Amino acid sequence: MITGAAGALLCVAAGLSLGMAVRERWSARYRLLTQTQEMLAKLRILLSQERLGMCELLEACAEGGGDGMPVRFAAVAAQLRQEPLLSLAEAYRTAAGQTRLFGEGAEEKAALEQLFGDLGMGTAAMREAAAASCLRRLKPAAEEAERRSRTGGRLCVQLGMLAGAMLGIILW
Repeated sequence: MITGAAGALLCVAAGLSLGMAVRERWSARYRLLTQTQEMLAKLRILLSQERLGMCELLEACAEGGGDGMPVRFAAVAAQLRQEPLLSLAEAYRTAAGQTRLFGEGAEEKAALEQLFGDLGMGTAAMREAAAASCLRRLKPAAEEAERRSRTGGRLCVQLGMLAGAMLGIILW
């Protein structure tokens, strides 16, 4: 067992690492929600133009987006190309099962499942309205995630360091 100053420093480092891990999880959710909102805004614009098929539309939204939600949108398009008889909602569920996203919450999952169910039917105006509705639905979650990431993340790091320091003092 490590005791003394080395043990105390090790405890502080462990507490700090734990706090930083919690902060990173909250930040990841905020980044994912922001990325999702950007993609939905792009989807809404492309839907209003009414020029692309659904696969091309999803690929255009995913283009140049990096990791995260763009990968899922591209996976939905690939799933639709592979199995053209699948509904858009089924293709999304399959792609969501294949592409797990770090930081994704239940609220986003439900909103996107609803969106892809709505995108599979109706006119372009109805699809655009569905994308706008999903954006409105995700906005409060994104604002809460931003607040939590900023204030709560810093607090978690400080609390982790404090808990590690207290444990280190006890073990010293």
